[in-house]
Amino acid sequence: MKALKLFSAALMAVTLCLTSCSPEDGTDGQPGIDGQQGNTGPVGDMGSTGATGENGVGFDELTQYGNVSLVLKGTRLDGVEFEDSALFKFTPIDFDDEYQNNTYIHDESLDNVFVFTRYLSSPGDSPQQTYVQFYVEVSNLGETDQAITYKSFYINDYAVIGDDNKYFVVDNGYDDDETEISSFTITDLTFDEETHNLTFSYAIAVNADYEGNGTGHDLSISGEVDVIVFEEITGI
Repeated sequence: MKALKLFSAALMAVTLCLTSCSPEDGTDGQPGIDGQQGNTGPVGDMGSTGATGENGVGFDELTQYGNVSLVLKGTRLDGVEFEDSALFKFTPIDFDDEYQNNTYIHDESLDNVFVFTRYLSSPGDSPQQTYVQFYVEVSNLGETDQAITYKSFYINDYAVIGDDNKYFVVDNGYDDDETEISSFTITDLTFDEETHNLTFSYAIAVNADYEGNGTGHDLSISGEVDVIVFEEITGI
């Protein structure tokens, strides 16, 4: 019996020793080397084309009164021939500004006068610099002896950009009084008294030595006009 008690005591002591003397965890080892990057996956299919966006607010209102097309042909200062075209279709929004007119002036004692401007981009709160403007006086409008008595045309800050990303700016006026202009013609002018629709074709030949011709070569300017002009209501 005494031997059994001694054995039990010895077993308990060993158990306590194993429980209280268990070793601590070792320090973590160094991270292993990253594996090689996998191959790039195949390119996915192209997504469907999105829906065409709507015109901005006011677009239709500003473009509903017609446009002026412009075609420029000539040779640049560096000797490269060019042909450039644009459509000026935005009507001015400030009729108090003399440079933003879109008017038809009719007086029995005077020639009929058309003054109109069209912008290349939408005019807004900030000044828009690129536009074309016509001033045309016509006698006996709509009659068999209709005649254009005076005309002028102005191109303001229009940049001609070539395929080589080089450009020059056209910024000048042309009228009947300029001797350096070989010709300035307006043809097929018609005006509808009911709709105020004015249409005509124009062509200007500018000499190389004209001070306002920045190309240094002969310059051809042409285009078509198809606009609606307004008549101001005045007192009787």
